Amino acid sequence: MRDQWERRSQGEGSKGQRYYDWTWFEVTLSGQRPADGFAHHLLIRRSTKKKQLAGGRVDYEYAYFLVHHRRESALPEAVRRAGVRWKIEENNEAAKQITGLGQYQVRRWNSGHRHVTCAMLALAFLAVQRAQHPDPEVDAPPPGTAEQADNTGKIWQSKEEGDCRSSA
Repeated sequence: MRDQWERRSQGEGSKGQRYYDWTWFEVTLSGQRPADGFAHHLLIRRSTKKKQLAGGRVDYEYAYFLVHHRRESALPEAVRRAGVRWKIEENNEAAKQITGLGQYQVRRWNSGHRHVTCAMLALAFLAVQRAQHPDPEVDAPPPGTAEQADNTGKIWQSKEEGDCRSSA
């Protein structure tokens, strides 16, 4: 099983699907038993092409995940869940930029804990507000490609779709 790789997408990225080669196998952890019906696996992600690495070496890039999951889970499910990590990193980066998550200097754990809690709460609040009040400029269809409303609230068809008669 260790030499059997499957090419799978880890999810949508900024440049399209993120494909990697994946393999996994069950492992036993010293002093840790998995919960009933669960298992420990080592999930390994390998780049699809060899790359120039540090020290001039050319090889694949690898990433390792230790997963604790239901025994009946399959590799595609583990790959999908590993892809969630990317979204978590994006959210942490947004928190740093929007709410100042990384902008603190503290001497005590309590102070740092309070700052992180407040920053994450602010980010959650902003996410809910954005979901409830979408930006009309972002959600509007491009001009000339769909129905558009004029300043009186009437909906007009674009010239490409009809003859500009009012549909309201």
